[in-house]
Amino acid sequence: MLVTARVEGQMGIVRELSSLIDFNSPYCTILNTDAIDMGYPKGANRPSDEERDHPEDTPRFCTASAIQRGMKITLPRVSVGQLVARNVDAVILELEHPRFLPFDFRLGRTFLKNFKLTLDMKKKSVSLTR
Repeated sequence: MLVTARVEGQMGIVRELSSLIDFNSPYCTILNTDAIDMGYPKGANRPSDEERDHPEDTPRFCTASAIQRGMKITLPRVSVGQLVARNVDAVILELEHPRFLPFDFRLGRTFLKNFKLTLDMKKKSVSLTR
């Protein structure tokens, strides 16, 4: 399910990003180009380079297509409509062709853990509540 999320980066830089709700993803993920624009210069680094100096900040996690590695950051604020989560851990992903994706941001469990997620297959609906 795609939604629009307001994502706040460093120094109050805010972007509205097309976002995928993904309760299978352990982290929220942001593309490196967006991370750089939002005040995270380490988005320009390669995860393998960052891992040498900060292995604790380069988690690996499984996605539907592969095992991914990214650089961990904390986003001050992420919101969808009236639902707001603060200090959300996210991972910067480096992708070769990011614009082939239909979304810019993945709302993973580091965001979703703040809310109640209800999936109703009969009604074909998903809802998030406090």
